[in-house]
Amino acid sequence: MKRNRFSTLLSGLAIAALPVLADSISPTFFGATINVGETVGIKKTVTVTKSATAPVDIAFLADTTGSMGGSINAVKTNVLSLISDISMISSDTFYTVHSYNDCRNGVGDCTPPEGTGGSYSWRMEQQLTNDAKLIQAGVNSWVASGGADGPESNLYGLYRMATDTKWRDDSTRLAFWFGDVFGHDPRNGITTAIAAKTLADLGVETYALSVGSGAGLDGGGQATTITKATGGQIITGGYSEVADIIKGALESKILNYSKVDLAVTGLPAGALEIMFAPTSYDGVYDRSEDRDFMFDVMIKGLLPGTYDFSIVARVDGKIVGTEDDRIVVRGDGGPSVPEPSTFALAAGALLSLGLLRKRAR
Repeated sequence: MKRNRFSTLLSGLAIAALPVLADSISPTFFGATINVGETVGIKKTVTVTKSATAPVDIAFLADTTGSMGGSINAVKTNVLSLISDISMISSDTFYTVHSYNDCRNGVGDCTPPEGTGGSYSWRMEQQLTNDAKLIQAGVNSWVASGGADGPESNLYGLYRMATDTKWRDDSTRLAFWFGDVFGHDPRNGITTAIAAKTLADLGVETYALSVGSGAGLDGGGQATTITKATGGQIITGGYSEVADIIKGALESKILNYSKVDLAVTGLPAGALEIMFAPTSYDGVYDRSEDRDFMFDVMIKGLLPGTYDFSIVARVDGKIVGTEDDRIVVRGDGGPSVPEPSTFALAAGALLSLGLLRKRAR
């Protein structure tokens, strides 16, 4: 398929076969013995590479009524190449496949809503998986038929997609919903407001791919309400462009990031005081190159004890690397002793925080 104007979603980034490297934090361990009231410091480097490593879960939700044959065929033809392209920039991506249709002869035809043939409200073709063959089989099961009465079962389909998908913990969740007409409001008890809130509560960033002409998915402001609530957007185009639209939006989302920071996990409250400088790097970054982000970490002992905890590196709130730490806090005034494996690192971090050099390229 030839490239089109939706490829500008890539913001000029050239996508090539990139090596799958890993975002990381270094060092991977730090330990020290200090007294109550004393402070030890260490420099940490978070490396963000050309390939994203945080989990990404992607849902496809297709209108399978009779007018959608062109879009359905485009996705069937291109889904394997799409998965292959995305794997080059995201090493942990799973997909789930869903569809919605409508009731041919009224609401009664949609009971149960997971009916068969061209008369159903919603159906899951494939639960979340990274098996390309299963994803292709799920998409191949889409058949354009039924509908023809204007509004379809969009809202119920969105709701069931959100609630029935077994999303992975701490994943970036993206939904690509495509169709050419807005939905019944309500359908099977699901209104625009309910669908929008459910998607937002589950953290599913929703892209409405409105194909064809006219109001499309935004009749009655449905797509606007849902995309605003979830942080997604409405994208319009022709029936045959759906595969390119999905690829462009995915690449843009995965390749770009705006915040890198550190966080502490597994530490009892009041045991230590931990400070990061800077607290975060905020800006407009992309994965066109590997980037290093330098942090000074100062750890102060508050209560005697031995504390095992982790400092995690995060990119846009998603954990991409973990460092294990052990700090022994003495209450007897004995000598402070960095662990031998981290002595040199700790010594370098004892420099004034005012000397921090921002090295994010």
